[in-house]
Amino acid sequence: MVTGSASIRPKKPRWSGGRYPQKRRVCFFCRDKVTSIDYKDPAKFGRYISDRAKIEPRRRTGTCARHQRMLAKAIKRARHLALLPFVPEHVRLIGVVTGVVPGAAAPLSEPESLAERPVRSKPVVAQEAPSEPAGGEAATGNAS
Repeated sequence: MVTGSASIRPKKPRWSGGRYPQKRRVCFFCRDKVTSIDYKDPAKFGRYISDRAKIEPRRRTGTCARHQRMLAKAIKRARHLALLPFVPEHVRLIGVVTGVVPGAAAPLSEPESLAERPVRSKPVVAQEAPSEPAGGEAATGNAS
C-alpha cells in the first residue's frame, strides 16, 4: 500500500540553471600555453575588466585559478603604473555615482547645472589706466 503521492511525482532537478551560461570554458592562457602575463600590455586586459573597471571573476572569463591570480596581479601592477585606470572614464567625468548604497553616507549636494553657471568666453583681464605721456602735465607744471 502506498501512503504518499511523493513516489508518483517526477523529481525536479535541484539546480535548474543559473546566472551564467553552463558551457565549459577553456582557459585562454592554458590553451595558448602562456607562462607569464605581462602587465606592460594593457590591451590584452580589456576582456578581463568590466565596464566599471573591476576585474572580472573566473566564472565569467573562464580562466583557471593559476592564471586568474597572475592576471589580477598584472592588472593591479598596470593600474599602479597608470597604464590602466582605477576608475572608469564616465565616473571620472560625472564625479558622483548616482544610486543609493546601503550603509553609505548621504551623497553630497548636487552640482549646479551648466545653465546656471556664468559662461566666460574670454579670461577676465584687469584694465590698466592710460599712461601719461612723457612730456605731459608734470613737465609743463614746473615751467611756470
